[in-house]
Amino acid sequence: MKKSISQITRIVLFFLFISQLQACQLFKKVQVNNTKPPEISMDGEDQDFSKAKINIRIPINSKIVYVNGQEITLNSPPAYVDSNSSTMVPLAFISEIIGAKLEWIAETKEIIITQESKEIKVQINNYIALVNMKEEQLVSPPQIKDEKAFVPLKFIAQNLGFNSDWIAETKTIILTK
Repeated sequence: MKKSISQITRIVLFFLFISQLQACQLFKKVQVNNTKPPEISMDGEDQDFSKAKINIRIPINSKIVYVNGQEITLNSPPAYVDSNSSTMVPLAFISEIIGAKLEWIAETKEIIITQESKEIKVQINNYIALVNMKEEQLVSPPQIKDEKAFVPLKFIAQNLGFNSDWIAETKTIILTK
């Protein structure tokens, strides 16, 4: 049964609302329930990404994000480029869209991200991450900015099975899966 565009819009807005609430509670050792992203195919908006079940466009320093062609306006820019040229995104926002489960451990400032058989452990200001218990070097460590945890988008997305592309002309990251 096909979902109408308005239903999908409501679902995405609900996820964004929940992610904003989670961002406010991130420092209280909150475990976020796993949610699945909307599973619709692109209707040909871009030929290159038309077979993706989920297509996320994140323009740098913009308050607008596109999920499967639907425009979503946020209260703050969802991404920025740090001093190491890494794109950093609010973890709660991106985890809701990609359907990952989060756990914040306040005592150690660790974040555990799980989706299917993948587990990623990162720590604020630490350049070492654990992916399924294997150490990996980060170009940029997770950071706290405006009371939100920001993580390196490319590292998280690729380790959760997403393809990431950079469009230099529009300074936009595209995630597809």
